[in-house]
Amino acid sequence: MFTTRLIVSLTEFGLSIFLSIFMVFWSYKSFAQVQTAFDTEAELKKGNVAVAILLASLMVAASLIMKKSLYPVTSTVTVYLSAPAESSVSFWRLLFYCLCHLVFGFVITVGSIELSLRIFEKLSTAYDEDQEIARGNVAMAVVMAGVILVTSSYLQEGVSSLTKSLIPRPALGQLRIGP
Repeated sequence: MFTTRLIVSLTEFGLSIFLSIFMVFWSYKSFAQVQTAFDTEAELKKGNVAVAILLASLMVAASLIMKKSLYPVTSTVTVYLSAPAESSVSFWRLLFYCLCHLVFGFVITVGSIELSLRIFEKLSTAYDEDQEIARGNVAMAVVMAGVILVTSSYLQEGVSSLTKSLIPRPALGQLRIGP
């Protein structure tokens, strides 16, 4: 029993490390690519703090949303490792489920954050937020970071629920608790 719990815990820890590295790198690259108003990497090289604030808030928001999408993956792996004799699912099918869940969750996360950001920019017509951030307007970047973080707090449950409903969890048997 101790060995099983240790393996499950180490697996969850490994998934957490993998997901954190994945989220930091790919959210940075994804948001830098979808931002068309300015060249994100060139602005960062110039020391544009406003762009850095915007990008950092996008990465934090994506990570907060994806953290909710990690639970179905870790719970599925926990059941699989805790009751391997009960499962008729192969390791490769489980791996495929986990990868699909995480990749789909990431795509939905990036898309929904970008969509909500663009809708906010359309609704606020007093100024062009992208141009202000490109010019280094830190105040505008802080406001947009707030918009991004508040939006992500509402998107967490929705993205998690959507990924769970669209990618069905494989039947793994039953986990028995107690003697």
